[in-house]
Amino acid sequence: MFLRVFVLAAYAGIASSQTPLSTLQQALALFNSGKYQNSFEIASAYSAQHPESAEAFKLLGMAQFMLGKPDQALIALRHAVQLAPRDPDAYYYLGRLYFSKDNAVEALAAFQKVLELDPVSVRAMNNLGQAYEALARFQDAEKAYFAAIAAERQQAKKTEWPSYNLGLFYLNKGRVDDAIPYFRQALERNPKFASAKMKLATAIAKKGLSPEALDLLNQAVALEPENAEAHYRLGQLLNRLGKHKEAEQHLALFNQLQKR
Repeated sequence: MFLRVFVLAAYAGIASSQTPLSTLQQALALFNSGKYQNSFEIASAYSAQHPESAEAFKLLGMAQFMLGKPDQALIALRHAVQLAPRDPDAYYYLGRLYFSKDNAVEALAAFQKVLELDPVSVRAMNNLGQAYEALARFQDAEKAYFAAIAAERQQAKKTEWPSYNLGLFYLNKGRVDDAIPYFRQALERNPKFASAKMKLATAIAKKGLSPEALDLLNQAVALEPENAEAHYRLGQLLNRLGKHKEAEQHLALFNQLQKR
């Protein structure tokens, strides 16, 4: 309890002694480093003192979103876009929030607004594809993923997500041959992406038994030992290979993880 009070007091001191810009820059830096609670505390204190600050409410909503407080985040982000209707970041996080609440229609509108303000936003195109998928607008989803991949190739900052999501889109449609190159492309961007390894292995295994699929699933389990699906897929493949004892171990782990 003492430590908690001390931390809050320290941030209150920062907020009062620094300029508004440096205070919000610190909140953003904390957010970008994954320290969402600390970012929230600074943004909360600052927004209470400066109710006209769109940046403060945006950071507040972003932090609340990452802290698993969707209702509070929605209030903050709606207020942020009212204060700054041309801030693409605020609309992006608003869209992410709507999507997490299974409101694909509002999410779609938010991501479209991001692209109106920032036409080369890879993350908006990627999330637009997911929103279209949720609405069963599959041709539009495919086009959005293609656009995200094309835009990503032109930018210095690389991301695995558009390629992965397009691969997953094809895999779910049974288009295995189309899915495989996009999972490989995602792994070129992020070689430690366990889910991409698992899905690539799943796609390869659908075409027949393959040492590569087994190796990929072993890598996925090593990277994420608590990934239930990876253990399940590995157990299935080991059974197909006649390695029943090893398969039982992974399927038992799958059942344990599912119960958590």
